[in-house]
Amino acid sequence: MNLVLGVTGSISAYKAVEILRIFQKNGHNVSVIMTRGAKKFISPLTFETFIPGKVYSELFKEDQYSVHHINISRNNDLLLIAPATANIIGKIANGIADDLLSTTFLAFYGKVVIAPAMNSFMYENMAVTENIARLKSRGVEVIEPEKGELACKDDAKGRLASYNRIYEYCVGIKSV
Repeated sequence: MNLVLGVTGSISAYKAVEILRIFQKNGHNVSVIMTRGAKKFISPLTFETFIPGKVYSELFKEDQYSVHHINISRNNDLLLIAPATANIIGKIANGIADDLLSTTFLAFYGKVVIAPAMNSFMYENMAVTENIARLKSRGVEVIEPEKGELACKDDAKGRLASYNRIYEYCVGIKSV
């Protein structure tokens, strides 16, 4: 399977490296799109160590015209956004395309899976729950976050699902 892993600005962005690795170890071809926020938590170099030349973050480059969002959409079977922040969930639920990841989502015709990760108060906010419901109604699949210790030290639902759970869901080994 060819997939693109969208990584957003969450403290759990570092876990996306393990998601990348489990897909790679099982023979899948992975590209990564990082949002500006993701790069505040983890360096693109970390991903580039494992997949040279397949880490993208800019919609427009100063020195060249690029249609990465179209090429990425055409060349991948799965778009997995993990972690999916409230911000990216809101953008894609409402058709806002102001960065490479949200633009790629709009151009993507394959399977789309998101794995939310955020503080429990944010996850339970009506705006977020309505955006998730809207995405589900459009065929986007959601891997629910887990309960556990969050970055703020609360013990609540909002942790990014384990990389094993995400992998198994995406390849159909078992349901979530």
